[in-house]
Parts: sequence; C-alpha cells; structure tokens
Amino acid sequence: MAFAAVSLTGALVTLHVQGLLPTTVPSGDEPFNYLGYEKVLRHVQPDGDVDFSAMGRERRDLDRFVDSLATFSPHIRPDTFPTAEDGLAYWLNAYNALVLQQLVDGYPYLESVEQPWLGRFFWGRAWPVGGTRMTLYSLRHRVLGREYADPRVHLALFDGTRGGPRLDGSHFQPEFLDAQLNEACRRFVGDKHHVRLDRDTVHLARLFDTYREDFLAALPEGRRGNVLQFVWAFLPDACEERPGCDTRSDLDRACGPKLDKCKLVFEKEDPTLPDAAEHPPRTSGR
Repeated sequence: MAFAAVSLTGALVTLHVQGLLPTTVPSGDEPFNYLGYEKVLRHVQPDGDVDFSAMGRERRDLDRFVDSLATFSPHIRPDTFPTAEDGLAYWLNAYNALVLQQLVDGYPYLESVEQPWLGRFFWGRAWPVGGTRMTLYSLRHRVLGREYADPRVHLALFDGTRGGPRLDGSHFQPEFLDAQLNEACRRFVGDKHHVRLDRDTVHLARLFDTYREDFLAALPEGRRGNVLQFVWAFLPDACEERPGCDTRSDLDRACGPKLDKCKLVFEKEDPTLPDAAEHPPRTSGR
C-alpha cells in the first residue's frame, strides 16, 4: 500500500509538472484580447527593469488577462488563433504574464526566482490554461519547445531575472512576431552581460549552453557545430546604437571564419529580480 501511494504521488507530481492535469474551461464573457496585458506592460522601463510596486497597485488588468487564459488557448479555440503566429504569440504572452503575476504576488519579499527551493518558481505553481493546469515548466518545454521549436523563443521569454531576457514594454503581436523575435535576439546578444569578446575567449550567457541543441538545430547545414554561429547572426555590423559593443567583424577576426578558434565560457546569470526600485539590504532578523 505504501509503495502504491508513493507511486501514485509520483505520477501526480509528474502530471502536475508537465501540465497534464485537466481542469474545467469557464465560459468567456468577452472576446480574447491583449488590451489589459498591454496596460500592465507600461510599467516596464526602457532598460527592461519593472516597476513591480506600481504593477501591484494596478494588478487588476494582469489578473483579468491571466484569468482569460483558462477560457482561450490555441489548443481548445483554434478558431481564435488561426495561424502559427497567433498561437506562438499567445504562448509567449501567456508565459511572460504568468511570470509577472507570480512576481507581483511575491513582491517585495521575493527577491530572486531562486528563493523557492529546487526551482519551484517554474514548476511549483500551476494555472488553468485552456483545459489543463499548466506550470511555467510545461508551457516552456512541452508547448513552446515541442510545438514551435523556434530557438529565438529562449531569448524572448521573461524568466523574472536581471540576467536573463528582459521585457521590452510591448506584448508579442502575431502580425509583427518575426520582427519582434529578431529584435529580442538582437537585444539579448547586444548586451555585454550576455555576449562579451575578450581576445580569443567569448563569454556567453549560460542560456546558450542550456539550450545549445535548440540553437544548433536552427542553423543551416554545415554551420551546426558551434553555437557562436547563432550568436553571430544577431550581432550588429556596427556599434552606432551601443558604442563599444562587439560586432560580427570582431567575432570573425577573433574566432576565424568558421568561428571555431575561440574558447567559450558560459557565465551564470544574475537571478535577482529586474526591480526598478532600490531596496536597502535586508537584515538578518527580518
């Protein structure tokens, strides 16, 4: 009996993490839209920091948008999301909104996504989304990873960290999605914290190692041996907007025409929240 109970518990945990537990689908009173979510994003500053305090005071729009995910999704309402761009934009916006809601719920006591033990920030909580209770883990890996397999997604998903991809203050729109994903990649790669050339060494965000196979799979035949080929595609040709940045020519000169002469060092990202407010250090007794 004890073994059976443990097995059942393990199965339920697996179904929970994978976002496979069913839930009811409420009827929607209004058509699906991103208007409320777009209002929420006005609290994202140009540098990607978020005014969580202001967002929390006006969280009604965020909560309404998250609630609407239970009724509408490409899985149960394909008529609402007729194209692949509609579907991908939905899942990107849904993921980022769920991250924001969880951060707002924990603010100001939640200072890092690493605070919940064993990565629970990404798998501990589940939301009703289109007929199933989905975790952030399941949305990223089971839905986005398997159904769309676009590696640019990894540079567009907001994981609530100062060292990861940042929000840019606008939701993903199907009609502009390709350009928005490319811009997200250029923004990430153009940041010295994520890509930095130091003589014959390239310091890369660890994200490029974690999802290396996804990045390599997207490259043309003959260029799939090195993740720098993906990075190169989104580096600028010149540094008018970011003086002192690394360019494609810099990478070519340092790493050779096949980009195989440089050493790669993958750096751990800063897991703290991209909080626009500055807080005094917490005391040990708090």
